[in-house]
Amino acid sequence: MSFEEAKRDVLERPVLTQNNMKDKQGKFKKGHRPSPDTEFKKGDTPWNKGKKGYRPSPDTEFKSGDQHEGENHPSWKGGVQTPKNDCVHVYSGNGKRKRRPRVIYEMEVGEIPKGFIIIHKDGDSTNDLPSNLEAISRAELLKRNNAKNK
Repeated sequence: MSFEEAKRDVLERPVLTQNNMKDKQGKFKKGHRPSPDTEFKKGDTPWNKGKKGYRPSPDTEFKSGDQHEGENHPSWKGGVQTPKNDCVHVYSGNGKRKRRPRVIYEMEVGEIPKGFIIIHKDGDSTNDLPSNLEAISRAELLKRNNAKNK
């Protein structure tokens, strides 16, 4: 479509105002749209066709590697995180973190059996002394929690 044809097409369209596009409830009438001139028309080529992803500023993007991981991260706090409703987590390398009670139990007692979890005997999630940690099965945890809630 040439420029002249497009211009003629636009000028021949009826003038749409908010009053003649909306019904009594204020909703757009069927077939009427707020701005048909700016819509993407069938057959138009999108600006990003054939491009793989949009990267407006690749120079300022994070790059893979160690530059913003672990101790090099701008918000590094010694590798310890303390969530409000959970126990303390420690940084374990490569962007991963582990629950501190599990790390201490594995260092002091040994490997945690598969299907077992670590609980705090006194209920204080910040008390990570090895004597306060216990490995129990999920079935045992369910029994204990049901006994508490009765």
